[in-house]
Amino acid sequence: MLKLGNDVLFQEPTVSSRRLRRSVVIAIGEESISVRFVGVPFDFVVDQEVLMFFTAKREFMQQIGRITAIEMPAPPVAAPEAGEAAPPVDAAAAAATKEGPVFVIETVGDPISAESRQCYRVSTISAGIEAHFGQESNLQVQDLSATGFAVLADTRYAIGQVVDVKVRHGEESCHGLVSIQSFRELESGRLRYGLRAIEKDPHARIFLATLQRISLAVQREQLQRSGVAR
Repeated sequence: MLKLGNDVLFQEPTVSSRRLRRSVVIAIGEESISVRFVGVPFDFVVDQEVLMFFTAKREFMQQIGRITAIEMPAPPVAAPEAGEAAPPVDAAAAAATKEGPVFVIETVGDPISAESRQCYRVSTISAGIEAHFGQESNLQVQDLSATGFAVLADTRYAIGQVVDVKVRHGEESCHGLVSIQSFRELESGRLRYGLRAIEKDPHARIFLATLQRISLAVQREQLQRSGVAR
């Protein structure tokens, strides 16, 4: 869906703000894109998951991506000494020295509409949200949406597998059933799971309503820390 020259917006990868910064697609692979930021880039690192937004077919979309490589621009060529011949000029390399690094991003899953509130994901790292996931307890919730959340765990599950979960944040707590939508093994050996609530579960309505309240509470805390809300 993305083409050369398209703008791609990235969300601030911290919990203190939700700023977006613009980049431009400069190369496209089978399952990856390469972008360069317009201005100062975020401090992305290899193997980091990022949330990106773009316009496709007149609709504002969002998609998860994973940084697979960061290509730094070539260093400038030193000026020749007196009497030495000047080296041949590589126009592309010369242009790269004046621009920032190139981020190669592997797209994860299919893009979805970002125009629906239920699709919006809120980063909850360091927000103190704990989950009981299967047989594991005190796990850190990575992000929340109105339909599910992401969590780091040690137990290996299969895509589509149904798991019992409990989530707690402050005085709020809820439990329900989720299905495994995605997973990725990190360099640390831990597994990051994307989970979606099962709507046919009898607890789904209360479970999703509580997740929404927790999400809104986290957003308020983030806005207060960033000085936007008083």
